[in-house]
Amino acid sequence: TATDFEMLHVDGETYSLASIENAKGYIVIFTSNTCPYAIAYEDRIIELHNKMAPNGYPVVAINSNDSSIEAGDGYGEMVIRHKLKNFPFLYLKDNKDAIFRKYGATKTPHTYLLDKDLTVRYIGAIDDSAQEPEKVTVKYIENAVAALENGLKPDPETTKAIGCPIKSKGAGNAQGDRRRGPPNPENLMADMDVNKDNGISKEEAKGLLARDFDRLDANEDGKLTLEELSKMPKRRKPKQ
Repeated sequence: TATDFEMLHVDGETYSLASIENAKGYIVIFTSNTCPYAIAYEDRIIELHNKMAPNGYPVVAINSNDSSIEAGDGYGEMVIRHKLKNFPFLYLKDNKDAIFRKYGATKTPHTYLLDKDLTVRYIGAIDDSAQEPEKVTVKYIENAVAALENGLKPDPETTKAIGCPIKSKGAGNAQGDRRRGPPNPENLMADMDVNKDNGISKEEAKGLLARDFDRLDANEDGKLTLEELSKMPKRRKPKQ
């Protein structure tokens, strides 16, 4: 069973799941302003809400990124993004409750379908194409809602969420994490892809990535993709 919450919406009012009238369930989506995957899904999330809300399954979007780590995900930036995209759904700021931890969300976007009793009925991706809407062949959320409406269990009940790690202090993927290993391509893309074109240019690259840019740019097009970023070497452990 999921946890209800009270969070600040971009209109300045506080909302909870219980405050949504005539809901038969809820599509809770952890998302952000800055993650390329979340941005790629924005129009699809709008379409999903417009299609599902009249049937009693509204989208409730939550931004759990810590703005001290990801400045573009502050409340003010959320208000701007909401106005720019004209989001028809609730867009809430997860400030103090760290509700994403209670849900177990790790990515943006990461989706939870709840029934009216807040029982979690599906967890995972919205559909089967993380960045290219034209390549979607399976709409997991829509299929899961249809199953509930027909008294059936969603199939599948879980899928793998594809996206950027939620950035929060102590979340294991925040800046305080000092575990050694290969750099996370999704983190690098979210941090350095300033113009949000799903690639890192030489001008955007920083630190070790700037040093290794030419070697990683296999097709020499002046832009690093997620596939090319995955070829970065492991960090060396410091000598004791």
